[in-house]
Amino acid sequence: MSDSKKVLAVMGSPGSGKTTVSIKLALELARSGKNVIVVFCDPFSPVIPYVMPADTDADTSLGALLTAPGLTQTNILDACVPISQNEYISLLGYKSGESLMAYPKITKDKTVDFFVMLRHLADYVIIDCSAVFEADPVSIVGIETADTVLRLGTANLKGISYYQSHIPMLADSSFRAQDHLKTISICKPGQEWEAVSQQYGGVKYRLQFISELEKQFDEISLFETLSSKESAAYTAEIQKILGGVFGFKGAVSKPGLKTALGEASGKPKEKGKLRLKLPFGKPKGEF
Repeated sequence: MSDSKKVLAVMGSPGSGKTTVSIKLALELARSGKNVIVVFCDPFSPVIPYVMPADTDADTSLGALLTAPGLTQTNILDACVPISQNEYISLLGYKSGESLMAYPKITKDKTVDFFVMLRHLADYVIIDCSAVFEADPVSIVGIETADTVLRLGTANLKGISYYQSHIPMLADSSFRAQDHLKTISICKPGQEWEAVSQQYGGVKYRLQFISELEKQFDEISLFETLSSKESAAYTAEIQKILGGVFGFKGAVSKPGLKTALGEASGKPKEKGKLRLKLPFGKPKGEF
């Protein structure tokens, strides 16, 4: 697996667990001291308000970032929302009550530049796409430019219906739909997932329904580590996905990794605001 692969887009049908999977992938990467930025693309149901506590300092917006006159690495980092549970993870997304209608049109060129910059700001980038990706410019560009796409589907007729109606939208060769890693998600006991997988054209991974995940979602604690016995298989599958996508070997903590913007720029770190380290000196690359 190439070391250059560091951007993963997670897409799928409504309720297929895209956000949960994105967070758990980021947590597993962070356990090894890897800086991860998670981009919550959905402008229709902003994610940060329902995965972070109400008192979280989340006064910035992906919409404002991508429609501002200029876009720089510093602008992106200023828009990042840190999480108290893990210093290696930062979030980007929309604020509570927002929608695309609140902003001017987000252009493809600006969004491509955004993802190019993200590549140099973190070890890994996880893109949590909107289910209605065709109506969201950030999701559609994320799917097109990510190194790898993890496509989630549920083991029921709703998931199959979504798959059959939306996959034709990715027929253009730039989306490389044939290379997407298809995954059955939230697979419950008794569901005929093998039969469903045939409708999806075969699946690479299977993520079982875990009651602890449902509890974490209800309690706004998805950034907590899974601890129940039944969750072990889920965590193992998350690790398997990371191995297949990034060649990731698992969590071996790397002490001493710094993530403060102040240390990179020479400026003092804003109190209570964690920043990823800016990789100054790196040449700007392309997808």
